[in-house]
Order: sequence, then structure tokens, then C-alpha cells
Amino acid sequence: METEVELVEQVVSDWCEVHQVDPKSHTAVMEGLRVLYLMREFDMKNRRQLLKALLDSDEGLSPEA
Repeated sequence: METEVELVEQVVSDWCEVHQVDPKSHTAVMEGLRVLYLMREFDMKNRRQLLKALLDSDEGLSPEA
């Protein structure tokens, strides 16, 4: 089982690929914080579910939707 840190890194890396953002940028770091929030607030542990929640929130959709 992957650690919380590994999961955050993977989801942020995926998000950066979608948005063509440097994974070492400030924006990527902020996305990492969003991933941690989703993991802890909504008990999300699935990489695809987390990425979908990030992408949905980019579009203005709630992570609960």
C-alpha cells in the first residue's frame, strides 16, 4: 500500500500532466495541499477518484458531487 505522500505526489503529477504545469511550481504545491485536504476531509484514498475531484473542482464542481 502506498503512503499518503506517495499518493499525493502521484495525483499532483497526473494533474500537472493534464494542465501542462511544472510539477515543481508553486501551483503544483498548492494542488498537493488540495489533495491532502480531499484525502483527510472526504477520506479519499483512490488515485483516480482524487484526480477526478481535483479536475472537477477546477471546473467549479463540488468534490461531494
